[in-house]
Amino acid sequence: MRIVLGTYQFGSVGGSETYAITIAEQFLRLGHDITIYVKSPGMMAEVAREREIRIATDLELPKPDVVLSQDGVVAYEMSAKWPEVPHAFICHSPLFELQTPPAVPGVVGAVVVMSERFENRLRALATKHRIVRFRQPIDVDRLAPRGAARKQPRKALLLGNYLQGDPKRLLMEAWGGAGLEFTQIGDPSGTNSVDIVQAIAEADIVVGKARAVLDAMSCGRPAYVYDVFGTDGWVTPQVYDAMEADAFAGLALSRPFDPAQLVTDLGAYDPLMGLANRKLVMMHHHARIHAQQMIDLCSDLAKPTASRTTPKLELSRLVESNWRSESKLLSARIAFGPVAERAKRAEDEVSRLRDRNERYRHVIEQLATELKIATAGEERNEFRRRLAAKVEQELQVDQGKLSESIMEKPGERIRMSQIKRRVVAAKIKRLIRRQYRRLIG
Repeated sequence: MRIVLGTYQFGSVGGSETYAITIAEQFLRLGHDITIYVKSPGMMAEVAREREIRIATDLELPKPDVVLSQDGVVAYEMSAKWPEVPHAFICHSPLFELQTPPAVPGVVGAVVVMSERFENRLRALATKHRIVRFRQPIDVDRLAPRGAARKQPRKALLLGNYLQGDPKRLLMEAWGGAGLEFTQIGDPSGTNSVDIVQAIAEADIVVGKARAVLDAMSCGRPAYVYDVFGTDGWVTPQVYDAMEADAFAGLALSRPFDPAQLVTDLGAYDPLMGLANRKLVMMHHHARIHAQQMIDLCSDLAKPTASRTTPKLELSRLVESNWRSESKLLSARIAFGPVAERAKRAEDEVSRLRDRNERYRHVIEQLATELKIATAGEERNEFRRRLAAKVEQELQVDQGKLSESIMEKPGERIRMSQIKRRVVAAKIKRLIRRQYRRLIG
């Protein structure tokens, strides 16, 4: 199937730009011919070209089987160019007139929405459209976990193009008191990055709204819905349905901006929320599922036509796909070289430290043994000193008692002297035995 997807702006990173690239890649994998038509190209157009997605800046293209548009400008332009071609409009926001479906009847045959909040808005339009409800697609292969979040959070990533002002200050004051470090990616901070996986991997908590929340969930991180528009707190399986229906905009649970609540929520942090989030994305937001649903819709809109695929075209697609895979593998190998070298140096350093620690362990054991021997000798000497002092004291006491009991008669004095020696010797033996038992006991 030949498909043209039109979008007005393709400059900075945003939800609709990321969606276009994600779905185009999936169409290519399914063997369809996809071109993204861009009125105002920019950084995201270069990203698409790097991923082998065809970009066109005018409509001098072969007639497509189906047209997809993301805003009113290109929707009217492509409808004028190919009035008979089936047309589906993808609504990414009901807030901006640019992204509202055409009000002229007959321009589009269906409107795709990815939340119930958007659907309710479009059903209130004067122009009635066929509305189809899908879910946001996420590239779960590129946005994959890299390690786990810490048991105690240390870093929070503010991801998105809107968080600033008082809501941002409240969050940073409430969580900064617990020692969290903050990084921000998006327009308010002046940083805009296509490759956000590493930034998410370095964080324990990702704060954001809409697709930013789903990106964090896909990377296995606890995700906190918080933005200038509203706050719903942690994404969990219990509140996922309500948040998803609201497009993760922070308006599903009617919670106020409350510093005390922010502190309470941080106390409820659990790194296992990241595992649950990854499972939710795999179940409901896999880009392959969304692409299949979109192709079904396109097939339903388009008139039955002969297949545009021929053996040679299919071989060309396969060779091109294989080349993309080989290019990625080559790039990965080139990037892996320095990493492998650093890993080897790290292993050598670990081995060296282990050997040094082993030598230190032997030295410590020897010192401990010597200290134990020295301590035992000091204890024996101290025992001998205490014993001698005790014996001398008791001898003096016994000698005084014996002196008082000596008779005046010479013969009896001699007998009492002999008794004295026997009594003292017996006392010394008893004292030695008692002190020895006390020492060893």
